[in-house]
Amino acid sequence: MSEQLPPRGNWAEARTPPAFNVPAIVAAVIAVLVAIHVGLWFLGESWQVWSLYALALIPARFTVAGYPMPEGAQYWSLVTYMLLHGSWTHLLLNCVWLLVFGTPAARYLGNGKFLLLMLVSGAAGGLCSLVLHWGQDMIVVGASGGVMGLMGAATPLMYGGRLPDGGWRPARFSELLRNRQALVFTGVVLAITLFSGGTGWTGNSFPAEGSIAWEAHIGGFIAGIFAFYALAPRVRAA
Repeated sequence: MSEQLPPRGNWAEARTPPAFNVPAIVAAVIAVLVAIHVGLWFLGESWQVWSLYALALIPARFTVAGYPMPEGAQYWSLVTYMLLHGSWTHLLLNCVWLLVFGTPAARYLGNGKFLLLMLVSGAAGGLCSLVLHWGQDMIVVGASGGVMGLMGAATPLMYGGRLPDGGWRPARFSELLRNRQALVFTGVVLAITLFSGGTGWTGNSFPAEGSIAWEAHIGGFIAGIFAFYALAPRVRAA
């Protein structure tokens, strides 16, 4: 029997797929959020108060003359409030949803657009909280606006269509509006958001008066959908 030769070409031993196939940018964002919360927990109350002073979104800063804050904090806090969390539960939930919905968004958009979409969604959520609580002396913290933006961006990816070549494309905006499953998913997301905002079931740790605003969730989700279509490569028809 003659010896059978292997086929020609660049053949290599197949690698075992990684156990956790998470985009590096998603893992990096989660690591930053966890590191900040853990660091502030270890550093104690004085640093926690300073972080709120420097980074949290407080609507009263826009209307109350002489409100204690670093100069310009009322503007950058529309983004930096996402770096802080009101409790371990709040942080854990945001990290889990960031992992779930940030992964497909990061794979489709790439690192730069992924971060931009999250920042735009978070800022939109912050603006919603600011408008609805204009002038109030309340503290808004949490990455939920940005995370909800990633959930919004993932919606066209989840309810897209298959291409003739076997690939997958996101749903066009008009298709999204006609897709019953996508509309049900959106309705459930908004209902859960309103429920959590009304009951405060996510809780707070520092400070006791901290606020986790449902307005930022809804604003971020809607902004994420529109930001996705603005940033995504042109959606091809099936």
